[in-house]
Amino acid sequence: MYLRTPKRYRPGRRRQLRLISRRTIFTLIVIVGGVLIGKYVWEHQGEVRSNVLPEIEGFAESVQTQVAPKPTLTPTPDLEIAQASCLSSYQQGNLDKAIEDCTVLADNNPNDVDLHYRVTHMLIITSNFGRDAEQLDRALAFAEKTINAAPEEPYGWAIRAMALDWQGNYGPALGSALHAMSLDETFAPTYAFLGEIYLDLGLSDVAQTYLDQALELDTSGLAVADTFRNMGLLYSYQGQWEDAIQPYQAAMQQAPHHSYIAIELANNYVALNQLDEAISVLAAALEPNPQDTGVLFALANIHVRNGNKERAYEYYRRCLDTDPDSIPCLSYLGGLLYYDGNYVTAITNLERAIELGSTDPDDFLQVGQAHAAQGRCDLATGFLQRGYQMVVENENYDKQSAFVNALQACGQIVNQPASASTPTPEATVETPE
Repeated sequence: MYLRTPKRYRPGRRRQLRLISRRTIFTLIVIVGGVLIGKYVWEHQGEVRSNVLPEIEGFAESVQTQVAPKPTLTPTPDLEIAQASCLSSYQQGNLDKAIEDCTVLADNNPNDVDLHYRVTHMLIITSNFGRDAEQLDRALAFAEKTINAAPEEPYGWAIRAMALDWQGNYGPALGSALHAMSLDETFAPTYAFLGEIYLDLGLSDVAQTYLDQALELDTSGLAVADTFRNMGLLYSYQGQWEDAIQPYQAAMQQAPHHSYIAIELANNYVALNQLDEAISVLAAALEPNPQDTGVLFALANIHVRNGNKERAYEYYRRCLDTDPDSIPCLSYLGGLLYYDGNYVTAITNLERAIELGSTDPDDFLQVGQAHAAQGRCDLATGFLQRGYQMVVENENYDKQSAFVNALQACGQIVNQPASASTPTPEATVETPE
């Protein structure tokens, strides 16, 4: 049960009765003030506009910038520019730029099988003869897009075969090419790529048959440059350097800015000791694309052979300026520096080549010998041991003695294979205590 307690009495002022509330009075004052200000503004418009409005507008602009900045528009590719640049870059021999712009076009035209085929082909032939694994991966991805663009046509399957062949996957390459042929027996590129696949498999007679068929089917289209190039390659593999010149020249006429063909043609001139012709071919290939590392490397090598080391240094360094991670240029520049007695710089280049994955035993031998020449056998031994194991596994008997001599010079005991004719499975290097 609750008891109610009356509130205590609190004395205070008596409430007064008002006729007009304070809020009403304040409102009337604001209205009268607004009328007076409005009247003043009307009578002095020019003065107000010149003095007050700029400040108000400036404040409004500042607030808009801080609170709601203008959104950045998402860039969209200009397909007309890309199309023009795709064609012109290809015709000028700037294949890197052509790949970039043609890829934009292909991405916006997923069913254009011919365009996808050409982008894939450019990616393959700019892969440094298959040494650039990343570029070949891109080529294979684009080959799949080419297949998806027209699965019942041979384009994608044929160019996929070429990419797989350059990757060294000859079985899958052969399967892809044969599938392309089953879709269309008159598609000449398939026969050109089959010729290269069988050539890489060591079946020259079969390769020749397919290349002859490719020329019968197409004398002016997609396959001609590939067919003539593969014929030149076939003769080169057989050591028929003179016979290889004509098909390579024919391939160059069809694709004058495909530098990989120029490099292979130059190699045949070098084999024939026609160095001036080789330099001329490569210099012409370098003009449209001065940063082509394959051409720069080939020119450097020819100048080494020609006894012009200064020009060789120039081209090797231009190669590394373009691609600091070019294993061939690091390797060969390091070797040239080693033979010139510049051991410190030679070591820098050779160790970088090895770090990037070089499997050239000369790199291990030269970097080991360069360290040893500076009295650092502690640094030399590891490289020499790795290189020695490499040449033993590859049964490279000519190199084995050079490694043995270098290791013994650093006080290492080498258990060599019994003989060149009966090599032991393994060789060991022991460090004497």
